[in-house]
Amino acid sequence: MNTSQINQRIDELEFKLQFQEDTIDSLNQALIHQQKDLLLMQEKLTMLGKQLESYRQQQPNFEAEKPPHY
Repeated sequence: MNTSQINQRIDELEFKLQFQEDTIDSLNQALIHQQKDLLLMQEKLTMLGKQLESYRQQQPNFEAEKPPHY
């Protein structure tokens, strides 16, 4: 290999490395965003579960009563 070929190969490798770094950074940013969304959804789900439990406790217990046709 001559110097020109070696330099061309180095340039190609540098270009590929830069592309990979950009791709990794983009994926990392997407992962950070998804993690934030996941945490927010978990908080909302927890709140919804608490609200549902509170609602159930406020409702009369019809399971213990017999239906009127008995």
